[in-house]
Amino acid sequence: MASFIPRAKDLITEEDIQTWVSAGVRAAMPLMFTETRELLLFAMHEHQRILEEQTRAMRQTLEVQSEAMQYTIETQGRQVSRLIAFGGLTAIFSKFWQDIPAWLRDKRWSLAAAYGAGVLAIIFGV
Repeated sequence: MASFIPRAKDLITEEDIQTWVSAGVRAAMPLMFTETRELLLFAMHEHQRILEEQTRAMRQTLEVQSEAMQYTIETQGRQVSRLIAFGGLTAIFSKFWQDIPAWLRDKRWSLAAAYGAGVLAIIFGV
């Protein structure tokens, strides 16, 4: 059966299709550039906003951690100072306790009271 209408394949060539597609892309290019630019600008602004929020949150976290570290270092410093003071006080009073003259042996309670006062001074003073 012969056809009176020619087939599309006979009328439209590959070059015609390539020309139409190229013309369509060239016509749409300004719109694509505009929309792509707007999308990229929006993404950059969102990225900047998120980075600012994250930086602020990280700075606050670092400040809190810094304060906690300062408090810990202060506390540890006080504890070390107390340990040194207790060690020195104990060494001095131990030496006095052992080397106390015979005529003062009945007054050891005063030495013990002085040691207790020193301990209290260290606890509340350092």
